[in-house]
Amino acid sequence: MELRLETKLMQSLTPNYEFDDVTKIDEKIFFNKELIIFDIDNTLFYPETTEIKDNIKEWFLKINKKYRCICFSNSFTIEKRSKEIIQKLNCELFLSRHKKPSKQLFNEILEKYNVVADKIIIIGDLRITDIFFGNRCGAITILVKPFGKESRKIRFFRFLENLIIKLI
Repeated sequence: MELRLETKLMQSLTPNYEFDDVTKIDEKIFFNKELIIFDIDNTLFYPETTEIKDNIKEWFLKINKKYRCICFSNSFTIEKRSKEIIQKLNCELFLSRHKKPSKQLFNEILEKYNVVADKIIIIGDLRITDIFFGNRCGAITILVKPFGKESRKIRFFRFLENLIIKLI
């Protein structure tokens, strides 16, 4: 029983794919998918800012022209930054009262965009929120390495992730 629980937990935190950053993602993964959901902080933008690396912005704009993309964040400052993020990415920012890894949030997305779970890709930098969110709802998940100075809260989440992975 305990082994099955550990295996399930490990599976829920293991992404389908891992890359150093979004620009390294093999675009073939996007083929035949209907929606790509991007985390914002440490995936596209420096944490809690509207600053984005030029190569990431250029890559994202290319992907956003070819595929249906939206962005989402659990950040408490996202509404304050939303207008500038939307402008820089030319992409919809999905705002909800629900946070990742909520199934209610996933259901809102399914309904609004009229898609099915296995046609969705979720890209983010945190296993506990982004990867768990996608895996528990049946989406394809991609983990990228974070790239910015992080808050204490995020460092704590990363510490927790690493501890869980080591324990399992």
